[in-house]
Amino acid sequence: MDTEEVLAFFRCRRLPYLDRFGPQEAKLPTENLLEQWRRDRQALQATVLEQFPGEEVAPGNEALLAAMAAGAERIYGGQIVAELFWEAEAELASSEVALAPSPETEVELPEDGSTNKTPALPPGAVPEFRSVWVSSSLDLLIRDPALRSQGRPVYLPVHIRLGKRPKPEYELLLALQAELLGSLEGQVPKHGFLILKDKEWYPVELDRRRAQVRRLLQDYLRSLSRPEPPQVLMARSRCHLCHWRNYCRQLNATTQPLSLLPGVTRSRYPLLQKAGIDSVEALANAPPETLQAIPQLGARVALQLQLQARAALSRQPIWLQSPPPALPTAPVELYFDIEADPRHNVAYLLGLLVVEQAEEHKVVNYYSCLAAEPQEEGQAWQQFLEVDLHTWVRRSVVLPVESYSLKNIARWLGFKWRLPEANGAYSIYWYSQWLETRDRRYLEQSLIYNEDDCRATYRLKAWLSQSAAFESSRVETE
Repeated sequence: MDTEEVLAFFRCRRLPYLDRFGPQEAKLPTENLLEQWRRDRQALQATVLEQFPGEEVAPGNEALLAAMAAGAERIYGGQIVAELFWEAEAELASSEVALAPSPETEVELPEDGSTNKTPALPPGAVPEFRSVWVSSSLDLLIRDPALRSQGRPVYLPVHIRLGKRPKPEYELLLALQAELLGSLEGQVPKHGFLILKDKEWYPVELDRRRAQVRRLLQDYLRSLSRPEPPQVLMARSRCHLCHWRNYCRQLNATTQPLSLLPGVTRSRYPLLQKAGIDSVEALANAPPETLQAIPQLGARVALQLQLQARAALSRQPIWLQSPPPALPTAPVELYFDIEADPRHNVAYLLGLLVVEQAEEHKVVNYYSCLAAEPQEEGQAWQQFLEVDLHTWVRRSVVLPVESYSLKNIARWLGFKWRLPEANGAYSIYWYSQWLETRDRRYLEQSLIYNEDDCRATYRLKAWLSQSAAFESSRVETE
């Protein structure tokens, strides 16, 4: 087992299972942006090595132990392989979480760092242990000047990532590497460090993650032993880059799992399951008093979830207000869309669709403010009037969609992007490629994508206005 597999399991409980047992013909190629991020991370690692020189070692415990025995101040690269043990009885106390935590959500742990207690063994009983071999590629180890174990220096793990802030997944990987180091050093490091995009060093306390790492390993192994892939929440920020996204969407369109209903979050899903609601149909038909009696859910959330389930089953929108409020209109309307590249920290494209009401028809024109160079960003910014349709939609209507992003809603309305596979990640990649290759085709693709985003917004507004007007006239007739 590799720690990157465990990290993937933390992000998505379904991903490692599909990588091993899924239909390989349904697997999409790796996204270009992911490859770009991998190269950027390697560049950051090279920068750290240059700034803090150390000894680079080959993969394997032998080379790593030799560098440790020599007392190297910093050890770069290498790979560690070790066997980790846990009490089999602990599995009884480990409550497997069926759904992966959100990448942006801190995992909830007791303030004192404690975990569920393992049931006490009968007097004289010998605990049963289980184990798994784990390998991990190392970014950097630094010698702790204050500690020694079995006559050797103690080393602390350092993880290098492109994130802007520490995340639970980074801390978990550090904690897992600390466990592996403990098997070699005889002492598990209590601290580690993260080096992030800003090249700052962030200290991490690892003790509070140890029990969580063991539970994660247990859940991971159990998931691979089952005949079906685990159920999972589709994280909006992750799935669009996953090579299994199309397979999962097709599978979910057939089975309609409750976990993929908009509004069914990581914390709400187990509450619904405990109440006996395990499908979209069950949620749609549940008596209101049953939903309102679910603790920690609340009457307002319960009603919203039930309406979302009913819209999903009927494939029809459900208006929340009768009659719906009228959208503002004007002789000239502006639809604005922005493309930004976090890698270069620049908003490189501001697109504007101008819709003017002429005598008998509408005149539609698209304008773009493009920063072909990052330093031109300031020149591209202008003052725009933006209609916030997302807020209006969520307040007024429940739609039978996977999520309330512009793309999902516009595609449900029949709008088609000229570049079918395009998304925000592709746009960022195209801009990066333009800066590296100076091939203007990449800029043209960004412009086409941005214009279509603006036109999709206009399409949504037009549908909302027409549908709201129709609903209002129907209510008045009744």
